[in-house]
Amino acid sequence: TRSEELQRAKNMLLTEVQSSVKAIQEEVNAADRQFAVQSEILADSYQELEAAKRELDAGQAELTAGKNTLAAERSSGESQLADALVQIQTGEHDYAEGLATFEAEKATADQEIGEAEAELAQVRSDLQALEEPVYFIQDRSDNPGYQGYGDNANRISSIADVFPVFFFLIAALVSFTTMTRMVDEQRTQIGTLKGLGYKNFDIALKFLVYAATAGITGTFVGLILGYWLFPTLIYNAYSSLYNLPDIRLNQYAFYTLIASVVALLCTVGPAMLASYHTLKETPASIMRPKAPKQGKRIFLERLPFVWNRLGFNSKITVRNLLRYKVRNSITVVGVAGCMALILTGFAISNSISGLAETQFSKVMRYDAVVALQPNRTRSDLLSYEEIREEYQEISSHLFTLQETYKAERTGITTQDVTIFVPEATDNVSAFVRLKERDATALHRIDNDGAIISEKLADLMAVGPGDELVIRNEEEMTYRIPIDTVTENYTGHYVYLSRNLYESVFAASFTPNTDLLVFEETDGEWEEAFAERVMDNDNVALVTFMSVIHEAFRDTLESLDVITLVLIISAAALAFVVLYNLTNINVSERIRELSTIKVLGFYDMEVSLYVYRETFILTLFGILVGFGLGNILATVLLKMVEVDFMLFPIAIYPISYVYSTVLTLLFSAIVMVIMHLKLKKVNMIEALKSVE
Repeated sequence: TRSEELQRAKNMLLTEVQSSVKAIQEEVNAADRQFAVQSEILADSYQELEAAKRELDAGQAELTAGKNTLAAERSSGESQLADALVQIQTGEHDYAEGLATFEAEKATADQEIGEAEAELAQVRSDLQALEEPVYFIQDRSDNPGYQGYGDNANRISSIADVFPVFFFLIAALVSFTTMTRMVDEQRTQIGTLKGLGYKNFDIALKFLVYAATAGITGTFVGLILGYWLFPTLIYNAYSSLYNLPDIRLNQYAFYTLIASVVALLCTVGPAMLASYHTLKETPASIMRPKAPKQGKRIFLERLPFVWNRLGFNSKITVRNLLRYKVRNSITVVGVAGCMALILTGFAISNSISGLAETQFSKVMRYDAVVALQPNRTRSDLLSYEEIREEYQEISSHLFTLQETYKAERTGITTQDVTIFVPEATDNVSAFVRLKERDATALHRIDNDGAIISEKLADLMAVGPGDELVIRNEEEMTYRIPIDTVTENYTGHYVYLSRNLYESVFAASFTPNTDLLVFEETDGEWEEAFAERVMDNDNVALVTFMSVIHEAFRDTLESLDVITLVLIISAAALAFVVLYNLTNINVSERIRELSTIKVLGFYDMEVSLYVYRETFILTLFGILVGFGLGNILATVLLKMVEVDFMLFPIAIYPISYVYSTVLTLLFSAIVMVIMHLKLKKVNMIEALKSVE
């Protein structure tokens, strides 16, 4: 048993030893493997160590180079740092100064802001105190310039409604007498054609075509003159009143049609009427000469104490005047119409010729206007007065207040009205002459009422005792009592005393213009004076009345073109009328004239046989034309008168003389032509019987 235990113990021990050996052997093997791994790792580590050493050497070299570079950069940085320190010190000084300036400016800005806030508060307070605004809507018709141009165009249109009527009436008169004479002269041919079987229309067609040809030709020439010549002349005349572009001529089919129809009626109508009256007769009656007018006893023959004292020629003249009533009446009407047109032309010239001289030499007697800067007190004007006193040529002056307002009336264009308030009223007549037209007594400006210009009173339909209502640009209205009316030809003026102005307008008197009267000077003196005065801060503008006078005169003279066209047209028409009527008179009485010439009358006596009648009819037509011309001139001047001007109707005695001489001159020319024609008439042929 012991042995067994020992054996077992031995086996166990052997087993343990074997296990231990095996374990040790495994550990040794593991250690060998670990050593092999470590050897490999160590080899790799050595290689890495070698590489690291090489890198370390390279890094050492770079470090050395970096130290050198860093030392250089440090030296440069220290230098830059020193410069930066200097700049910082300078910047700190500038900053200190800037801060001080900023604080000063901030204090000023704070003060200005405070003042602005105070002003803003005041503005807000003023805005809150403002009343609700009133709005006015106006179109271009409220513009005075636009309205003035439209009114002038309407006036020219009104003239165009008057004169064509006169010219067409006289043209119809001439055409009627001409065609009547032409038909009467060809009675034999008309009767022959009618006896041969021709229809009335075919016979009358000859005269209708003749009249239509004359009418169409005259219409064509008249349209050329009407569309080109007259519009150009009138447009150029009115261009001095407005800044107008170049004229563009247009043709109007409607007006052309009207003119053509009226012209054809004035020519073809008389031809048709004369042909109709003749063709109503029988062929045998038409082929014989027209029976002469039957002579009758006249009223003058019943007065033996007058009739017996007349000679043969005078008796024949009186009888013939009453024998051919229709033709003589036509002569009187024709001459009277032409005389009226000629006299109207002279009347227009008379009415406007001396208007500029009257306005700027007799009504407005001052020589210059100095416009002062607004809101200037009398103390501010001392420097200007010192300059004015340097010129000995200036004899007197007058401070005035002049303001522009508007005056309106239904149906009348809005008018610009100048309020004229003198500082003193004692010597106003030396600057403005206030009186009625054709009167000598001067008006005096007082506190009872204003003195307004004549044209303004007519336009506004007011007079002494009434009130003139005017308004300013803010549409505030004022009522001014009217005391009397004064003469004035351009512009609208209201003259008030200082007290009346302050009462009506509730404003203090502050002069804004100075009227000057000086001795006769030239343009160089005026230019030097204006340049000297304009250097003063109190003066805004200097205007010389001589410049305005000349411009106004040029404006009025531009209307002379219209007058000249009217006179020439009327004179030419007078010549045509006289020639045509005289020629008809001679043609109708050729057998009578041939008879007295065969009986022994001389050529001059034969001519005077007819010319006495023509001369008397012409004189009578001239007298009728005087009255008709006055009426026509009055109507025409009212038509061409613009709102801001007054054209007094004036016809000088010399104008009557010129019109009469011009008409008689054309009559004499016609008589000379007819005298030469009568001398060449074959009296034997004229006396031959128609059969």
